[in-house]
Parts: sequence; C-alpha cells; structure tokens
Amino acid sequence: MKKINLFFIRHGETYFNTCRKIQGWSDSLLTEKGELEATHTGQWIADNVQLDRVYSSDLGRTKATTRLILLENKQQKLLPITYSAQFREAFFGSFEGDRLNQLAGLLRISVSAENDSELALVVNEDDMMNQVKKSDPTHDAEDATAFWRRVRKGLADIWDNSNDGDNILVVTHGALIRKLASRTENRYHENPDNGSISLFEMTDELDLTLQKYNQCV
Repeated sequence: MKKINLFFIRHGETYFNTCRKIQGWSDSLLTEKGELEATHTGQWIADNVQLDRVYSSDLGRTKATTRLILLENKQQKLLPITYSAQFREAFFGSFEGDRLNQLAGLLRISVSAENDSELALVVNEDDMMNQVKKSDPTHDAEDATAFWRRVRKGLADIWDNSNDGDNILVVTHGALIRKLASRTENRYHENPDNGSISLFEMTDELDLTLQKYNQCV
C-alpha cells in the first residue's frame, strides 16, 4: 500500500497575528520573530527530513515562509515547488481584517455560548464555517463545502504526484491545519503555533492519520 508523509507547517508569525486580526486570504508581512521561526523550522527539516517535494499556499506569508525554510536546505534547487490556492487559509469574506474577538463574539451570540470554550463544544469546525458565511453581510465567506472541496483537490494533487514513502512539505495556515487535524481525529484541536510542524500519514487522498501535531522546534 502506498503511503506518504505530509509535513504541514504553519507560516511564521505575521503582523496581523500580533494584532489578533483575521487574515484569511488577506495578507501581512512576517515579523522578525516570524522570519526566525521559519528559519528554525527550516534547519530542523534540513537535519531530520529528506524532502521529495514542496507545496505552499500561494499567499505572501506562506511563500515567504517557504523561501526561508528552503534557504536552510542544501537540496533546495532540486526540490519541485508548487504554489497552490488549494492550501490557502479559510476565506472570511467581509470579516477579513477584523479583530478575532469581534467575530468570535458574533459566533457566540449566534449559538448562545458564553465563552470560546463553550463555543467549541457546541459547534464543530464545519458548522462554525457555515455560521461565518451566514453571518457575513456579503455572504462571500467560505462555507465548509467550498473549503473542503478545494483542500481535497490539493491533497489529491499531492497524492497523484508522489511515490510511496515520499516526504512532502506543505506550508500553509493555522486554521487549515487545525481543521484537518480535527476532522482526522474527530475532535477539536487548538490552533497550531506559527512555524510548528504537524505530521500526517496519507494512504489515499482522503485517508489521513495524524502522527504529530503542533511540534515546535
């Protein structure tokens, strides 16, 4: 049976992260700390993993993180790199750029939850995305169906272009990694840290096993 290893990396810290703002498909630059996080992750990858292929979200913060990671890798010039919209963060429509606590407050009110912990208990990841779209005045925010359609397409592309035993680097976003881990294990996971590594084993484009989550180096 064909198996591949997917090393999902959350991008380095950005200025929107420090301000607790929703990024989604919007973008902000990596902070100095974020650049160091990417460099340290790149050093760990170079020392511990023989990469076969690299995928990255096509947003600026992930492309910058990918570049810094690969600068630490002596084989960077030999590694095929694919920048893909399939691995973008969830899209939050008119909420993009807003404070995280503003959107969280709206979601809590919509389900009568008193705090974020209670919100996570009464609303699963997919329902939360659907509620964001419903609450968005423009209704442009991504719902769960649209989100998973593109993520599955991205995973299928990786699967179709890999060989048994390949180690694939995927530089992407916090909510995407969290949602993937939560769906894989059917339980809620906290958001991974910037620059952290989450390892999944894939035996087909829809069959994932979470091996490690939110490992910081």
